[in-house]
Amino acid sequence: MRKKKTIKIQEFQSQINQLKHGWQRTQADFENYRKKTDTERGEILKLMKADFIAKITPVLDNFRRAFKHTPNNSEWVEGIRQIQKQLEEILASEGLEKIPANPGDKFDCNLHEAISCEPNKNIPSDHIIAQVESGWQFEDKVIKPSKVRVSKGK
Repeated sequence: MRKKKTIKIQEFQSQINQLKHGWQRTQADFENYRKKTDTERGEILKLMKADFIAKITPVLDNFRRAFKHTPNNSEWVEGIRQIQKQLEEILASEGLEKIPANPGDKFDCNLHEAISCEPNKNIPSDHIIAQVESGWQFEDKVIKPSKVRVSKGK
């Protein structure tokens, strides 16, 4: 009788161990699933933010264009410049960065979009002559390349 009880206890202990290990695996799987969904959720939010910011960047170009044709009222102009600065600061705090595209900089097809290739005596071939529209990157991802004029070889 004692032998039967010992065998039964061992069987129950084995079942308990199996159930315990199964429960632990389920807990680990659930924790991994939770981490994965949190990561995916963060990536989706980042993509949505980048899409929204990309839609705002033309406003910054329009400010720049508007300042080329400013009226004589310097207070009005300064007020609009402050609005532009505020918008740029907000977007920068969210991760937006302007892509540099200065005259004489080397053309980089990953950052710049050439809208023309022109001969230029002062600027070497494959270098930027002028920026036509600003380019922007969000958290190291280009969301809008700088539109530039590029010098070409003679």
